[in-house]
Amino acid sequence: MNKKSGSTFLVLVTAAGLIFSNCGKSPDTWYVQPEFARAWTRIIDDETAPKKFKEIVVWEGETLPDGPGILISADPWNKQEKVSVYYRLSYDLEYQNARVLAIDPWMIFRKHTNPGLPAGRVYAGESGEGVVLIPGTDQKSQDAWIARLIQERPGVFPSGETLWEEMRQKLFEERRFPAGAVTYNWQDVFFRLMGNEIAWVYAPCSAIRGYQNSRKAILAAAAFPEKTETNQYSLQTRILWALPFSDGLNKKENEKLAAVMEWLKKPETQTLIANAIEWIPADPYGSPYDPMSLAAHRNWLTATYIYDIAE
Repeated sequence: MNKKSGSTFLVLVTAAGLIFSNCGKSPDTWYVQPEFARAWTRIIDDETAPKKFKEIVVWEGETLPDGPGILISADPWNKQEKVSVYYRLSYDLEYQNARVLAIDPWMIFRKHTNPGLPAGRVYAGESGEGVVLIPGTDQKSQDAWIARLIQERPGVFPSGETLWEEMRQKLFEERRFPAGAVTYNWQDVFFRLMGNEIAWVYAPCSAIRGYQNSRKAILAAAAFPEKTETNQYSLQTRILWALPFSDGLNKKENEKLAAVMEWLKKPETQTLIANAIEWIPADPYGSPYDPMSLAAHRNWLTATYIYDIAE
């Protein structure tokens, strides 16, 4: 295919693989974040998927799609804020016309025979039996901990980058984590977590799901402790959204787009999506894949505030 001056090249995904095209945009188009593109080919190949809504354009995220269709992304608005907070998102399951499809919550994981993580170990530097683990080489884990430590109350975070950087410098100086944790990777963390000592780790559910160890069934998941006792609490999670674009569509095409959005709302569809990307369905009636994800799902359904940290 020759590149013509002024033409726009789109990366398309089909069930057969990746192809390049500069053809006009179809109203039956999925605009999909690269991270989820290959999984999405399997999702829309399911027998329950809409039969004529099959074209996938890999969306790089610089600008919103300029054609009709549905955007599938963990950041459809390309937000600049460090933390995005949503009030009772699991109740509404929608925000600014976007539908929540799947989530990847952060939870405290421990062996089910171990006690829960005391708030004093997190916020007051109290000593005691057991170790709080962190893969110190993973910036996402650093950010997850910093967010918890600077959160003023559930769902309220200070603005600006200064405090984040100050906390990053001090994160491993307060003896919250074991010596050497700043050099740990996920393999180091899992080795100690599955050992004989009492141990806790704050991690996304997808990290535990991807951990290949037949003994991981001994692990349990719990919410991160809040600073003070309260009937409100927050949950960090990545969120997969579906954002429809209907500009320029006629009545019949709008009805078709609406039918696809209805398919995406079904708990069975969200379970299909969650299993394909190894997350958890957002719908209350979706089916989590094991007891740990069930605990995370319940936490999602009852959390007052949901927040996501920009990567």
